[in-house]
Amino acid sequence: MVRATGQRAAAAARGYVEGRYANAGYANVRVCLLIPTHALPPLSYRVPARLRRGVSAGSLVVAPLSGRSRLGVVLGEEPEPDRELEDLYSVAEGLSVPPELLEACRWVGESAAVSLPTVLRAALPPGIDAGRFVVTRPVEGWPWAKGDAVSRAALKRALGPDGLKEAEEEGRVLLSPTIPPRKTVEWAVVRGAAEPDLRRAPRQRQLFEHLKERGGALPAAALLEEAGAGRAVLRELARRGAVRLARRPEPPPLLSTAGGSEKGSFEADASRAVGRGGAFVWRVPTKDEPEAIAAIARAVVGEGDQALILAPEKASVERLARHLRRALPLGHTVAAYHSGLGRDRAAVFEAARRGEVDVIVGTRAAALLPLARPGAFCLLDEHDESHRAEPGYEGIPIHARDVAIARGRAEGAVVICLSPTPSLRLFAAPRRGASGVRELPARPATEWPAVRIVDMRGSGAVLSSTLVDTCRRLVDGGGRAGVVVDRLGYASAVSCNRCGAVRRCPECDLPLALHDRARSLVCSGCGHREARDAPCPECGSDRLSPAGIAVERVREELSSALGRPVGLVTAGRRELEDAAVVVGTARCVLQETWDAVLVPDVDAALHGGGIGAAERSFRLVYRAAESARGVLLIQTRTPEHYVLGAAASDDYESFAAAEAPRLRAAGYPPFAHLATVVLSGPRRTVFGAVESRLRPGLGEGVEVSDPVPVAGTGGPASWKVLLRSRDRRAVARAAGRAARLAAGTRGMEARILVDPEEV
Repeated sequence: MVRATGQRAAAAARGYVEGRYANAGYANVRVCLLIPTHALPPLSYRVPARLRRGVSAGSLVVAPLSGRSRLGVVLGEEPEPDRELEDLYSVAEGLSVPPELLEACRWVGESAAVSLPTVLRAALPPGIDAGRFVVTRPVEGWPWAKGDAVSRAALKRALGPDGLKEAEEEGRVLLSPTIPPRKTVEWAVVRGAAEPDLRRAPRQRQLFEHLKERGGALPAAALLEEAGAGRAVLRELARRGAVRLARRPEPPPLLSTAGGSEKGSFEADASRAVGRGGAFVWRVPTKDEPEAIAAIARAVVGEGDQALILAPEKASVERLARHLRRALPLGHTVAAYHSGLGRDRAAVFEAARRGEVDVIVGTRAAALLPLARPGAFCLLDEHDESHRAEPGYEGIPIHARDVAIARGRAEGAVVICLSPTPSLRLFAAPRRGASGVRELPARPATEWPAVRIVDMRGSGAVLSSTLVDTCRRLVDGGGRAGVVVDRLGYASAVSCNRCGAVRRCPECDLPLALHDRARSLVCSGCGHREARDAPCPECGSDRLSPAGIAVERVREELSSALGRPVGLVTAGRRELEDAAVVVGTARCVLQETWDAVLVPDVDAALHGGGIGAAERSFRLVYRAAESARGVLLIQTRTPEHYVLGAAASDDYESFAAAEAPRLRAAGYPPFAHLATVVLSGPRRTVFGAVESRLRPGLGEGVEVSDPVPVAGTGGPASWKVLLRSRDRRAVARAAGRAARLAAGTRGMEARILVDPEEV
């Protein structure tokens, strides 16, 4: 597909919005019904002649199912139906999914083992009222006239459930989905072309000229705020006949750009990537990411296209939207999109779909937001796990990086993933180059602290004298220190006190974790077990300790050693935040800049469970270095570890070169694909289902592990099964099979996640 730019893109946008791409040839179609409770396979329907010009792939339609009206999305033509088909009822105008986005949605569903209705609902406007009916042929005695809009609840109360079903079957009422209407507010509108004589009314003239500069129509409250005028001035303008006051829907919350024209060192690379198209990874220091994003946005809007930028959190979305408003040339618009917008989110959705906003900055909830003229999809901090929805949270359980790349392929737009420490799933993926993800020239950090690694082997202390002395000198000199300590979950890796070696699984190369119900070490990947009190395989010592220390303990020890109060910042607690020394979790502490950053237990991350421990540790050290103006001090029992050396010297390439072969040899992403299936229920039921029904039914090339107990869930007993294959869709199909197996087995439930960040 050739990407349209400039005037061609604008014409394409108008064509989509006005329905010019409607296919007049569909006589029968396959429809995916959007039923919340369960997913049906696509059903076939006949398209009445009166609807054929309005039905195409992606159209949102109203279709019958067992006498009830249901919403559905047209997947494509049904060329040879094998039976007589029911007619579609209607087409929901203006609520369709663009055909290219529909293609990406189907890929997401197949690759993440997510039902297609779930994915499609994420590509439709939020807050659709699917319980609104229009009366088409009222019966005598009904309290409604033809054309009245009535809720499903009101129809049920008046007609009863059977009466409503009968009315639907007879076509007397028709499901008519709609998005929530905008609140109406007062607007000031310039009246006529004649200039009023305002020579003796300077304040009125100033307000009138401002209104003309803003297009001649503006909500009255916004106009008065922007112009710094009082309401009496506006009323006088209305009395003179210069403006009229009218009630109109509230405009969407779009930010008009302020006219920033200063271009920096990122322009050439951004323009080259936008012009070439495809998918790119761009290593940029955290503090420079906003400028790199601005350069991409300038290149995209310069071509007449739209840019969708995904950030990991609502706060970063708002910051970046404000930055882009200042950085982009005049004549463009920027909008934020996240769950905190309430009803404004539907307005931004519609503005993006119609091409009325040029740059949208959103959370993962915006990953499937339709664009009229897509030019670029960008991810800020691509490595951040917040780009993926966890069970129970909004969004689909697939990383926004994968959604963006799928959309880029389907919609012909460039995809640029920015991060100072990109995920190896992207950076080390096979088939990089012309047919895969390419690299833009990396930008090294311009400032880097002095890094000191303290060897803690043979020491039973929590804090070394080196760390305490560094902290004391800093505080005595008027500086501030941030101390990073991340809490651990129930399971913990163990390391040898003498040599620092970590007990690892011989099959999976994952750290063995302490199990809650036995004095044994268990692999979370394959279930391999070893005795906890066995001697260290490296040096024979029996002095093994769990890796990891808690925030409170470090705070107490530092406060005692320094003889002064120490602050605390975590997601749940904030105490003495202005203290000279503050202890907290990485996400909280590293949001600020410090004279020194101290990491007293990097081993908790370095040797923690999961396949991404090395990546997490590299990012922790790198981000700590970015936050340290002068000194970064790290305590560890494995000072020669390649992760620490590479991160301390800002050498991502050497880290990737060392870590990728380990991932390849162990069969982990990006060299294979995984799915975790957590099965809850009686042990005999779970094990029997896995051995007798799941394992024999898997296709070739898909491996399945033995069930591994899941500790600390707080609910019914659970076991985790790991599926593995080089084919992502094969893994997704296997995971879907496991979910169906659990659904069909009494007393058993399943939670699945394809290509999880951790196992």
